[in-house]
Amino acid sequence: MPKIKVDHIVSFSSEDPVHVANNVLSSDPAKKWKCKEAGERSATVVLQLEKASVISGIDIGNENSAYIEVLVTRSGTSDDFKVLLVMSSFMTPLEARQSTNINKVRMFVQDQLSKPECEQKWDRVKIVCTQPFNRHVQYGLSFITLHTSGDKPNGAPVQTTIGKFAVRPESPDSLSAGSLFARRAELKKEPLSAAAAIREASTSASPVAKPKLKINNNSHNSDSDSETKKPQPRNRNELLYSKDEEEPNEKIDKIIEKKQNEVKEKKNKEVKAQKKTGESSKRKNDGGESSSPKKKIKVVEKPKEKRKPFTELLRGVTLVISGIQNPDRANLRTLALEMGAKYKSDWDNTCTHLICAFTNTPKFNQVKGKGKIVKKSWIEECHSQRKRLPWRRFCLDKSDSKKAESEDEIWEEIAEEKKDDSTDEEGYDDTKMQKRIEEIQAKQKDKEKTKKLDTFSQDTDEETIAISDDDEISKKLPDFLDFKTFFIDEVFDEDITKMLERYVIAYKGVVAENPSTDVDFFITSEDNAANLKNYNSNAVCLRPDWLWDCHNSQKLVSTAEYVL
Repeated sequence: MPKIKVDHIVSFSSEDPVHVANNVLSSDPAKKWKCKEAGERSATVVLQLEKASVISGIDIGNENSAYIEVLVTRSGTSDDFKVLLVMSSFMTPLEARQSTNINKVRMFVQDQLSKPECEQKWDRVKIVCTQPFNRHVQYGLSFITLHTSGDKPNGAPVQTTIGKFAVRPESPDSLSAGSLFARRAELKKEPLSAAAAIREASTSASPVAKPKLKINNNSHNSDSDSETKKPQPRNRNELLYSKDEEEPNEKIDKIIEKKQNEVKEKKNKEVKAQKKTGESSKRKNDGGESSSPKKKIKVVEKPKEKRKPFTELLRGVTLVISGIQNPDRANLRTLALEMGAKYKSDWDNTCTHLICAFTNTPKFNQVKGKGKIVKKSWIEECHSQRKRLPWRRFCLDKSDSKKAESEDEIWEEIAEEKKDDSTDEEGYDDTKMQKRIEEIQAKQKDKEKTKKLDTFSQDTDEETIAISDDDEISKKLPDFLDFKTFFIDEVFDEDITKMLERYVIAYKGVVAENPSTDVDFFITSEDNAANLKNYNSNAVCLRPDWLWDCHNSQKLVSTAEYVL
């Protein structure tokens, strides 16, 4: 992809006297930009591009920064900067404290950038660097390269280096189908001498003499030979049958007679049985007492289908997902929760099923013999067929598939519209009405709780209406938290925690129950941020104010001012 040319530096937060901000424009890999003093909260630099371009790729060389974020805007407008690349990790907390791996290089393609920003043209770029884990070092950038999609312009210089690495030059020869063979044939051709050329021309011009066939004049001898060599007519019957097969065979005749006798006996028994049934039916009609005793016929009833509501098909199932990445991981989790299952990030004694993609993984060996290990198709088929299928049909361990069926199928319960008994209809209406009343009461309690949080958000009355119905959420609210996993710390009050969880779910985010390695962001306080980093060093710890501001602005806000 062609590189985007940077015209000049617009502004910067600070710069070291030696490692100045203009070093970002230099192609020399030894020149870097660092902030002025160690322990600064953040370091920013704003670049002005030569012209507005679509940024489809970013290459970043780090210089002791733990996180780097890229924002974009247009110089002719007063709009705020928009996030093009969310805050990305370049150093772990351990690496930052020990000052190791300080020059990590990461390359981001268009699929890793925020949409729709990566599809629009921008002419001003802002880079935000932070280092919250080490207050004793200066940090910044080694280099940054922006790419745009499209063909290279004519006469554009060829890129020979990426940072400290040299790029192999392209081959001057263009290869096409059959070009190698044609080139080989051309190399083999050499100019012929004069004598050789005359010889080749004379041989090509002279016709090749064909050998003549010898004709035998002795016609009498040929006639006699033809008479002796005439083919005799074939006996086609000899090809199919021999003389021995046409003669009678005693063994074969006895076998045929036995089979014929058996067929006759069966027919005679069937005729006698029909006569007996006709006589017994006549006796019954005449009222005779000497009727044959009745045979008892056992009627085998089919087992009744077990039925449950769709939201309780997987009731009692607590599952853990392993080896499956987003978005498939999030889809499986939502399908299982819709059918009444519970989800946990790590396996414990309360878990029952492990949804696993491969065998012989660490989690597979941990659960083997303790729980039920199934493929992801078990959840998908149960949801699509709207019934709970036996898990052994989808087991991942071969030893489990050899055993008998694990459980019966449970179908979705369908409510009947008409019932014969009037008392049943009244009871059905009462239960339905009771459920409706409970739903209304629950919604009223949620509205009362949201009214108490006016100090955190001024739009709480409007948002309760928006998040009361899943269909209205998908139509009204954007999905800028899609495929992002959050963990809400327990240090906040219960009302605040519930409201934060609603914000995450409303904007298509995922709320994790435990601080596992799947979490992308920790919403916590400054006192507890260090403890959560021990669970997942790659996750970003943020204050809850970030979620409030994202909700109020209805877009993804930069996390630079909210990092703990």
